[in-house]
Amino acid sequence: MSMSKTKVVFIYGAPAVGKLTTAKILAEKTGYKLVHNHLTTDLVRAVFDRGNSKGDMYIVKLRFEMLEVALVERVVGYIMTAAHAHNYIYPNGESDEWFAKELEAITEKNGGEFYGINLVTNTETLLQRVVQPSRHDWGKISSTETLKDTLQRNDYMKTAPLKNNLVIDNTELTVETVVDKITAFIA
Repeated sequence: MSMSKTKVVFIYGAPAVGKLTTAKILAEKTGYKLVHNHLTTDLVRAVFDRGNSKGDMYIVKLRFEMLEVALVERVVGYIMTAAHAHNYIYPNGESDEWFAKELEAITEKNGGEFYGINLVTNTETLLQRVVQPSRHDWGKISSTETLKDTLQRNDYMKTAPLKNNLVIDNTELTVETVVDKITAFIA
């Protein structure tokens, strides 16, 4: 168990922006633990259908508790991913902005360092990426029609109100370049 502060890297953005791809490479490069949103979502969805308010809130609770335990145990680094739409509302009436700020607050309360990484790109690029075969592995949105509907309902363009935030437009960047930018930011 290390005595250094746990670095928490929260990678967020629209569906198909490259959160999990980036997080995997970042985890390989840093040795940080990766708890991406599909791990918790898929666990809860094994019991509760999408839209079940208790199940939806349990996903949030599980993410908060996993983060807190990792911080208490002083895991050296912890990477999380999530879609972030500032107008998305949870069953408790709170927004995605609340969710992001709660992650930051939990991290700070437990002596960690919190870094928000907002990945952005244009809609045309999202529509190209959403049909990639790798998106089927985790049951992600994988059709242009579903993504278009999601993009109309949710505003993914607003950066979360975090203290330590890096916005990266990855439209023309390789994932390696994005990871280099993140590692420089959290150094």
